Amino acid sequence: MTREDDLADLGVLLPAGNSGRSDQTSKQYLRLRADILDGKFPRGAALHETQLSETYGASRTPIREALNWLAHDGLLERASRGFRVRSGTPEDVIEIYAARVALESEAAGAAAVRHTDLDMARLERLHTSCCHTDDDTTARTDNFRFHEALWQAAHNTTIMTLLVRLTTQLRIYDSGPPSNYGEPDQLNAEHELILEALRARDERAAREHMRTHLEHSREQRIRLFANG
Repeated sequence: MTREDDLADLGVLLPAGNSGRSDQTSKQYLRLRADILDGKFPRGAALHETQLSETYGASRTPIREALNWLAHDGLLERASRGFRVRSGTPEDVIEIYAARVALESEAAGAAAVRHTDLDMARLERLHTSCCHTDDDTTARTDNFRFHEALWQAAHNTTIMTLLVRLTTQLRIYDSGPPSNYGEPDQLNAEHELILEALRARDERAAREHMRTHLEHSREQRIRLFANG
């Protein structure tokens, strides 16, 4: 499975207004998005449609449209010549977390009420994988996938669309080699509490456990910035 296929499998949403867009544009969007999140283009790197057209063997029109979509997502920002990968500040990350905590705790509450058996099976599988892997990259990937599966379980397209955009911006800071984004045992224990609330269809507990989980993640980010 390719990285682009993996993104599509996770429920990555194409930008609003995709109706009528070519498959080639969607393909280049996913390829560029994957490469940015994997750290192929570091923060602040310039991206020019002519160069990218040669690199990906694609015409300039879908590359140009893909770059505009990625700017809309907040992954790129306009530069004097084309675009560059966004290089925000620690304050930007803290602001994103404030919005994420509000939205994802609401998603967890909704998931407690609306989840299906398939939703729970997906969440349980990802949680088990996180708990039993010794590979940092796999653990980090499955952690992201767990959260995305929870958004899907909420069955609220508006919340999911906003969370995809917010967490995509956060992932720029995690691109490249695995970072110390949290203690695995603590993360897994907090995910288990969220799952227990979902199993019990306890909306209030799911919301509270998710809020606590994300607040711990935000505190970890702040410590990393302070030590950087």
